[in-house]
Amino acid sequence: MIRTNILAFFITIFVNSFIYSQEIKFYGNFLPGTVVIGEGENIVWAWIDSTQLKVDSQKMFVLGFDAKETGSKIIKIKHGDGKVLLKKINLSNREYKIQRINNNKQQFSETPDSLKLRLQKESEISEKAQSEIGKIDTAFFKVGFIRPINGGIVTGVFGSQRILNGVERNLHNGFDIAVPTGTPVFAMTDGIVRLTADNFYYSGNYILLDHGQGLNSFYLHLNEIVVKEGQKVKKGQIIGKVGTTGRSTGPHLHWGVQWFSKRVDPKAILDMNFNPKK
Repeated sequence: MIRTNILAFFITIFVNSFIYSQEIKFYGNFLPGTVVIGEGENIVWAWIDSTQLKVDSQKMFVLGFDAKETGSKIIKIKHGDGKVLLKKINLSNREYKIQRINNNKQQFSETPDSLKLRLQKESEISEKAQSEIGKIDTAFFKVGFIRPINGGIVTGVFGSQRILNGVERNLHNGFDIAVPTGTPVFAMTDGIVRLTADNFYYSGNYILLDHGQGLNSFYLHLNEIVVKEGQKVKKGQIIGKVGTTGRSTGPHLHWGVQWFSKRVDPKAILDMNFNPKK
């Protein structure tokens, strides 16, 4: 009897998911290193596995997968009439490029012990700013996304395994665009400035933007920052200017995107064909 009831429950759930699947629109691909935006009518709540997602007043939510994340996931979405949609996804391994960088600058050797206190302080500042990410239910990103730099040459892609002066480094967690110093940098979408970092050892002058529901972006190695912490910014607004501060080989923008702390490919943001709500 118990087994019959359990079977009936799961049959009901999956029948409902078929009936109501057209009410949920997903933007983006379910792959490692991507974000997916969902929207629909009358959504009460949404989960991915054991993590509850934030749903804003326009019934929009976002979720993301780290660059190295694999395995099966279950997305659960409940409608106001009690119906529940279940969507199972499988994340397979994603192959990334190897990028070799040879530079003789002293700063690209191993970090000296004398800098440990500085790096610890900078890490604490960054972590404090990151702790604010995810506290906002509103999907500021609903206005859509833009590339934060006009023109330029792509010099680094997301996920590449960097070999610096022959030494293997961590996975590259952003998208590098080489342009002249002073080139304007734009906010990729609406958000709130969470951090304006001043000459950090690795990142130089950089900005962290909070776009709501855990989605955030950062802009590294800036020559100048023209926004303040706590300030609201609009998509396309100038937030800074390109430089080569911090651990940098030349003037460029390192543009990064995360969902909470999960590393996301910025190019996937632009490729998702997201049609903003009006």
